[in-house]
Amino acid sequence: MTRTTEQAEPAYHLRLEREEVPVAASALRLYISDEAHQRRIRELARDVLSALEQAPDALGVLSVSLSAEHMKITHGAVRLLLNDLGREQAAEGATLGAILEKLPDGHSLRAIPSQ
Repeated sequence: MTRTTEQAEPAYHLRLEREEVPVAASALRLYISDEAHQRRIRELARDVLSALEQAPDALGVLSVSLSAEHMKITHGAVRLLLNDLGREQAAEGATLGAILEKLPDGHSLRAIPSQ
């Protein structure tokens, strides 16, 4: 993560199953391309993408420490991709839904102040 977020205690630990990692990464890459004009959003998304490249534990679970900002970006990216999927992509939609269930809901995220 970025220098400022490394110094602070992470707000959240997202635990992803092995098959969820590439789907989350895909959502973040799409978010970067959609929000290309927002430098800070790109930086945050790239931080999370970098963290997703770590090796999972022996059980195949990857734990990613997220600051409040990184958590908001991850939630937004996953929600955007889920909303864009068609019926023929039901399996990917189910995986995205599982990732969203591991994150705080949108209302809780809106209550977190942005920096």
